[in-house]
Amino acid sequence: MLAVFRTHASPEIGVGHVMRCLALANVLSGLGCKSIFAVSPETPATVPALGRSDHEILFVDADAETAVKTLTRKITEPVDWLVIDHYGIDLDSEKIFRKLARNIMVIDDLVDRSHDCDLLLDQGPGRMPEDYAGLVPAHALVCAGPDYALLDPAYGAFRDRNLPVGPNKRTAIFLSFGGTDPRNFTGRALDALAGAGVAGPVNVFLGAAAPHREEVGARLKSWRTEATLHIDSTNMIHVLADSLLAVGACGVSALERCCCGVPSVIAVIADNQRAAAAGISAARAAEIIDLDDVTGASACINGLVAQPERLAQIAAAGKLLCDGRGGRRVAMALVPERSASGASVRLRPATAEDENRILEWQRSAGVRRFARNPDVPDAATHAAWMKATLNDPEILLNIIECEGRAVGLLRLDRRPDRGSLPAFEVSILVVPDRNRAGIGKAGLALARRLIPGAVFFAAIHRDNRPSLSLFAGAGYIEDGAWYLSWPAGSPTEDVAVRGKMHG
Repeated sequence: MLAVFRTHASPEIGVGHVMRCLALANVLSGLGCKSIFAVSPETPATVPALGRSDHEILFVDADAETAVKTLTRKITEPVDWLVIDHYGIDLDSEKIFRKLARNIMVIDDLVDRSHDCDLLLDQGPGRMPEDYAGLVPAHALVCAGPDYALLDPAYGAFRDRNLPVGPNKRTAIFLSFGGTDPRNFTGRALDALAGAGVAGPVNVFLGAAAPHREEVGARLKSWRTEATLHIDSTNMIHVLADSLLAVGACGVSALERCCCGVPSVIAVIADNQRAAAAGISAARAAEIIDLDDVTGASACINGLVAQPERLAQIAAAGKLLCDGRGGRRVAMALVPERSASGASVRLRPATAEDENRILEWQRSAGVRRFARNPDVPDAATHAAWMKATLNDPEILLNIIECEGRAVGLLRLDRRPDRGSLPAFEVSILVVPDRNRAGIGKAGLALARRLIPGAVFFAAIHRDNRPSLSLFAGAGYIEDGAWYLSWPAGSPTEDVAVRGKMHG
C-alpha cells in the first residue's frame, strides 16, 4: 500500500501536524506499506525527525491543483490513501485531491468545516464521532478521541512493556511547549516554576528551529537547581517517564504525558487547543494553568507537588485516557485484516454504549458453555463488570467489526511478564451467525498488531474444538495449561525463557 501525507511545518506553525503524520507512517512501515511526504520546502528543516526517517519527501506548492500535478508527475504508482493534515486545505481542495488518491483521510481538530474524505481522525479528548455529523460523507468512518491519538510508536511500546516507575523515585520536572515555541511559553513556564520553588532538576525540550532557544539556554545556565536544555532530543520518552511533573501545552504532547502516567499541568497556547484542554480537564487527567497569570500558575504547581495522592490520581486518569496505541488502531482502518470472504475486519475500543450489545452476545445459546464461569450474568452484574473493565487501563476490551458491523469481542488482560516480555491473556467471542467466516482468525491477527511485542496466551477447554482449531490456525502452540503465541523474533525455543513462564 502507498500512502501520501500532505502536511507541513514551520517555525510559526510548529511541528505537530508533521509529527503525528510521521507517527502513523512509521506504523504503516511496520505493515510493509510505503509512505511519501508531500510538504513545503521549509518542513524538513523544521522537523529533523522527518529528514532522519526513511520516508520519501516531495516538495509541493500550497495550491491544490499545482500540488496534484506535481505529485501525479512524480509518483508513478497508485496512491491508496492520501492523508491530509493541513488547516489550509479545505473541502474544495480535498475534492481536487480526489484525482490523486483512491481514498482520503483527513486529520482535523477544529470541527468547523466540511470534508470530502473516507476517514476522519480527530484525536482530541472528549471528541465523539457524532461531532462530525453532517461534516463528512455518510460513508466516512470517524475515529474520534485519544484512543486513536497518533503518538510516536515508542509511546505504545512503553505501555506494552509495562515499566512502572514508583512516584517516590521521581524528582525531575519536564517542560516542553513544542519544537518551535515561537511565543516563548517556555520562558513563562520557567517563571512559574521559579515562583513555585520546585526543588528537583528541570529538563526543557526545544527544537533547533525554536527562535528563543538561546534565550532559554542562557537562563537555564543560572538556574538554581540542575537544569538541562534538550535540543531535538531522540530520548524524550525516557526523560518524561522518569519525571515527577510535566508542564506543557495542550496538544499531542499532553497525550504523551497521559500515556506515560506522568501528571501534568497544561497551558492553552492556541485557540484550537481549548476543546482538548476541556476534554483533558473533564477526564481529570491534568490541571489547567494560565501562563498570563504567573502567580496563579506557580501556586498550582506548588500545590500539586505537595500532594502525592493528587499526583497519583492525575497519573491514573491520564493512563486511562490515552494508551499510546492509537496509530495501530488507525492503521487497522487503513489496512484492515480480511475474513475468509475478503471482508474488512478491524478492532475498535469498546465503550459504555456497547454494554447491552455485549450482554446480548453473552446470552446467546452456547456462548458461555466453555467459559470459566458458564453462568450468564444478570444485567446489574454485567453493568458492574463493564464499568470496572472500561476503567482498568490494564484491560483492552475491543469490539471486532466486519465491514462496519459489530460481530464480536476480543479482550486482552495484562498478566505478569513472561521472561523479559510483556504478557496478555486473550479471549475472543464471535457472534454465532458469523462463526467459521474467518473473523476470529482476523481478530487474533489484529490483537497481534495492537500489541506486537507481547506474549499472548489463552486458556482453552479441551472439549472446545472450534476454539482449539481457531487458535491453532492462528499459530498458537500448546504449552502446559496454555496455548501461546510469541511475538516475531522472540526466543520461542529458549528453554530458560520458557521455563520462567511456569516459575
